[in-house]
Amino acid sequence: MKTISKWLKNIGNIITGRRIVSQQSKLEVVSIAITAVHVIMFFMFVQFNIWPLIIYNGIVVLYYLYVLRMVHTGNVLGGYIMTFVEIAVQVIFGTFMLGWDVGFFMYVFAIIPLFFYLNLLHENTDRSVLTPLFCSFGAIAVFVSSFTVSIYFKPAFELSGSRVNLLFLFNSLLAILLLAAMSHFFIIERRYSLITMLEQNQKLDVEANIDPLTGLVNRRSMEKHLDGAMEDARNHGAHFSLIMGDIDFFKNINDTYGHEVGDEALKAVAKIFRNSVRDRDTVCRWGGEEFLVLILGSNEEATAVAERVRERIKDNVVIHGSKEIRFTITLGVTSYVPGRSVEELIDKADSNMYFGKNNGRDQVVSKVL
Repeated sequence: MKTISKWLKNIGNIITGRRIVSQQSKLEVVSIAITAVHVIMFFMFVQFNIWPLIIYNGIVVLYYLYVLRMVHTGNVLGGYIMTFVEIAVQVIFGTFMLGWDVGFFMYVFAIIPLFFYLNLLHENTDRSVLTPLFCSFGAIAVFVSSFTVSIYFKPAFELSGSRVNLLFLFNSLLAILLLAAMSHFFIIERRYSLITMLEQNQKLDVEANIDPLTGLVNRRSMEKHLDGAMEDARNHGAHFSLIMGDIDFFKNINDTYGHEVGDEALKAVAKIFRNSVRDRDTVCRWGGEEFLVLILGSNEEATAVAERVRERIKDNVVIHGSKEIRFTITLGVTSYVPGRSVEELIDKADSNMYFGKNNGRDQVVSKVL
């Protein structure tokens, strides 16, 4: 039941293209569909009492069950090639058995897109784009061979007009469905490419703007936020403040307990910063053990945030084995003053922080330019 549910889900995803479905899953669904078609053909030819085609379709059902197993183990390209080989054999053999008018030749038109689709899936970008074009000549050869057989050989079995029409309609509809399926695969492959590209761009954007250790925005990203805040302040009179924080005696933590513990301390501080500001504020790992916070508010608001951070960090404990490691942080606060640049504001926050470092640490120093 779980396998059937999975296939039904894959069919839904293939039809809608909303989620990426692996080539393996797509060919598994195609193989099951073709197997079902040959089961129908098996019983159809039982009704017509055409034993060579009864035997052929019985063998082909087993053939596609083998293809399904092969695809399930990961040999997708081999599965597509075996599908083409069987269709080519069916076109010629079916024409030999029943003649040209039953329409087995229609499958040739449906398999030509298969070559181009396989070339699209091939990971080797150096592969010639002319390959599927040359392979198409193979399909033409199958078509010509089938036509030649129909000219030089009478059908092994003569069918009534109604049965010929029925088979022609059946083969034509299947060929159209196969062609539609290949065309749809092209469309969803393009959609998958766009989805994959979007996901990769989002990943690259995260990697370019997020500090991998703490999950905070990095310096590059923070500079964009600062430019935006400065533009709002100059053009619309908005207020913003900066908090610069540096973990006290961080080098001693690394030297005493190792860089792994130092990293845990940085992550703990980052979490406290995140939990101490509003969603509209921005916390950045400025470099090393330094953190810069953009507060979209007054100096008083930023100072209150800084004090909250300082107290929480002082109460925080990093566990290392049986030891409880405690540490503090010193923070400098400043606010936007008309006429001052971003660099000057950062320097002032940094200067306030080092004033605190030189006068006892574990404190917040708040001074405006």
